[in-house]
This record gives sequence, C-alpha cells and structure tokens, in this order.
Amino acid sequence: MAKILLIEDDPFLTKMYKTRLEGEKHEVSVASDGESALAFLKESPPHLVILDVMLPKLGGFSILEEMQKTAKLKDIPVVVLSNLTDKESMDKAKTLGVKEFLVKAEHTPTQVFEAVKKYLPVS
Repeated sequence: MAKILLIEDDPFLTKMYKTRLEGEKHEVSVASDGESALAFLKESPPHLVILDVMLPKLGGFSILEEMQKTAKLKDIPVVVLSNLTDKESMDKAKTLGVKEFLVKAEHTPTQVFEAVKKYLPVS
C-alpha cells in the first residue's frame, strides 16, 4: 500500500481518482489548493504526488520548486495531471523533477493509473 497525495481542485476528478486509487488499496490524501498541499507534504511526505498545476492559493510550479529545495521531499515522484498543453509548462515541470506530465484531455483515467503505478513502491 502506497501513500499518495492527490493535489487537485476539481471535485469530480478528485473523487474519481481517489476512489480508484483507494480501490487498489492505496492510502490517498487530498489537497484542493497549493497551500494546504505544501503543508501536508511537509507534515506527512507521501510515496507519490499527483499534481494539478493550476491551483488556488499556490500554483503547482511553486509546490515543485519548494519540493526541490526540501531534502525530505525532493525525491518523491510527481506525476502532473494538468490541462496545460504548452511546451514551456511541460519543460518547466521536467526541470523541476516531474516524472510524467499528463494532459487531462489526452489521457483516460485508466492511462493515468497505468502511469502512476510505475512510480509506486513495490509491495
């Protein structure tokens, strides 16, 4: 069982991904804005982060920058799930250590889960 932090402000997507991941016996915590996500990360680092980039209060890139500066957070795998499709955003995410950048409109939930599974600890 992996501890996953899902950082997403869309309630529908949050429920869908949380339900699916918990169905696969993972412990899923949710943050719907950047500030609460960063506080959670520092308090209880997960095994994996699924991150939306466009968030209230603090954007996903700011979260990634903070994770890179924090020793206990910098090696946590991050999968970005975003509506952003521009090359600059994707390149910036990769520079900040993101494992995969998935565009919401281009990936089915099953494809997202397959991508996420690659970065979960083997039990």
